[in-house]
Amino acid sequence: MGIKLNLGASPIWRKEGWHVLDHKLDKTEGNKIAGDATSIDIADELCDVVFCSHVFEHIPHTKLPLVLSEINRVLKPGGVLRLLTPDLKKIAKAYINNDEDFFREAKEEDPSLRTDLGLGGMMMNFIVSPGQDTILVDRNISEFISGYAHIYSYDFNMLEAMLAKLGFNNILQKGFCDSPIEEFLEPLHVESLSPVWENMSNEFYKKHNLQHELIDGVYHINFKVTGFDRDPLTSLIIECKKKEFVSQKKAHEIFNQTQENYNRYAYSLLRDEEFLDTLEKKTIAKPKFSA
Repeated sequence: MGIKLNLGASPIWRKEGWHVLDHKLDKTEGNKIAGDATSIDIADELCDVVFCSHVFEHIPHTKLPLVLSEINRVLKPGGVLRLLTPDLKKIAKAYINNDEDFFREAKEEDPSLRTDLGLGGMMMNFIVSPGQDTILVDRNISEFISGYAHIYSYDFNMLEAMLAKLGFNNILQKGFCDSPIEEFLEPLHVESLSPVWENMSNEFYKKHNLQHELIDGVYHINFKVTGFDRDPLTSLIIECKKKEFVSQKKAHEIFNQTQENYNRYAYSLLRDEEFLDTLEKKTIAKPKFSA
């Protein structure tokens, strides 16, 4: 029996028989794996299935091909990847159609959505949002500008193209809790409650006497969650299978060094000697694969 891995599950998620990888974990212990999704501490071809929910939008788009290559590496041939991420097409369509009902329901699904800039601000909050996962500094690496959670967004066609080039096939858009894998029929929910999806709003926490508060940059949470799919209104859900291995170096070449897009310009400062000297003085590692 291979490993079942929930990538980016958060420290409060657990499920019997599953391993968890999350960058918020302090150390690897038992079935909890600390680390980065670009370097998963699992040997090649040990995973039967990888589940990844609302993580891709937090990953810089130049790094996502490396993450997908790493997921590919740990999956057995024919192993399944199921992923969820905000659905760019669905959200953009609602914005173009001025669909206030959609965004009202989206706010109920995700209470953190900003509302001070109207529907445009709500749409953009799916694409770029404040957080602690990625930081922006100036080119002199001397001034902190902001911290971010969401920094990119995808539709099905974008991810289908990326997955196909990175060694996956049978790439299908799926419905909420729709899967031939029985475990994926169970939505994300609080362990002590019935296995049905409920919007995890402040009203939800209050109703069930649960604490989920951000205090001075630290979350205070007194419960555990389990299950899989979440946010049925706004999520894009994809299932696919590993066909063949594509290395991170190859993935970087395909998506970050191609003439078909502008990603290669993101590495242009690595040709600037003054910038490289600043990097070295700040003891910040250069990208694994540069220009």
